[in-house]
Amino acid sequence: MSGPNRALFIQHQDDAPPGYAGERLRQHGAQIDVVRAQDTLPDPLEFDLIVPLGSDDSAYDDTVPYLDAEHKLLAGALAADIPVWGICFGAQLLSRVLGGEVVPSTEGPEIGWMTVDTSRPELIEPGPWLVWHLDIMEAPPGGTEIARTRMGTHAYVHGRHIGTQFHPEATTTSARAWASKYRDSLGQVGLDYDQMVEQTDALEDDARRRAYLLTDRVLEHAGLTVAT
Repeated sequence: MSGPNRALFIQHQDDAPPGYAGERLRQHGAQIDVVRAQDTLPDPLEFDLIVPLGSDDSAYDDTVPYLDAEHKLLAGALAADIPVWGICFGAQLLSRVLGGEVVPSTEGPEIGWMTVDTSRPELIEPGPWLVWHLDIMEAPPGGTEIARTRMGTHAYVHGRHIGTQFHPEATTTSARAWASKYRDSLGQVGLDYDQMVEQTDALEDDARRRAYLLTDRVLEHAGLTVAT
């Protein structure tokens, strides 16, 4: 199968765009559609790949206004065997759609540039990856956990689908915005704004390279093989 002709990114907030993942798909010639989760969602059958992104909201909170519609879109994609790559909140919601559980962390947030323990390094490198979340997901029934940290699952596969708790798509612009917006959360893990920005800037080139490579591997896992 060829690479994706058209990919849908579901964006939940302005500071969490497709970033490096979108850049890499464009380099492969894909048409990128970005829709706000709060707006009317398109038919998943129009796309070759669905990528739900990160959010401040909790994937277990059924009072979130847009959650039901996004849940239905992902369920429709799964029923049609359209591959889904869930990122952070998107991975958590994908796990829920597949029958998995998402719960609030009992240890507070997990934030920073971190390495993960990976059982599939040919798919998920150890990192460092940008981690930024407050909820914990599990690999869904029928899926397999392939990366984790002390706090929980960081990547799983389920057929053609992949969920990553960390943020491979995050650019320096996004990371700076989060560091400014969530200064209190940084303090909870012993970091401050300047430290996060310094680490992010130092890792920028490597983070982009790693994100591009992971995007390629996600496509290959999904059967959307691309020429590199």
